[in-house]
Amino acid sequence: MAKRVEEDAFRGRFERHLSWVLSAGKGGERGDFRGLHLDGTNLHGFTLHGAAFERASLRRAELRRAQLQEADLTGADLGGALLHDAVLAGASLRGARLTEAELVRADLTGADLSDADLVGADLLGAVLDDANLDGADLTSVLSLEPRQILGARFTARTRLPKGLTPPVD
Repeated sequence: MAKRVEEDAFRGRFERHLSWVLSAGKGGERGDFRGLHLDGTNLHGFTLHGAAFERASLRRAELRRAQLQEADLTGADLGGALLHDAVLAGASLRGARLTEAELVRADLTGADLSDADLVGADLLGAVLDDANLDGADLTSVLSLEPRQILGARFTARTRLPKGLTPPVD
């Protein structure tokens, strides 16, 4: 069960995290948002590079243009989240729930989406180069074009939309 966090406490954590990012880890502290209840929170454009969001609830959160590269979102619930133009390169989204999330033009280069639930997610223009899609459920994603998956990594457990097959070497 995710814990609720007061806005002031979240802001304090975010400010310490931003100091950590800007000082290359020499000041502040890495953002620890694990297990927090952040549904509907406006994080538009926030710099959250490398932050920990394991098992956090971010349903319907505003994450447009958020910098989430190398963030740990393992098991996070991002259902209905707005992630337009978000940078999730190298992020861990293992087992994350991204149902009906809007990942329009999101950069998922090298992201780990193994066992992620993307049912109803909008992937218009999303970059999936070198993304790990082992066991990911993409059966009913929106706006996914064959060219988007050319550089992604698949296994027999990857569930693709009907008629879309992984490229063969």
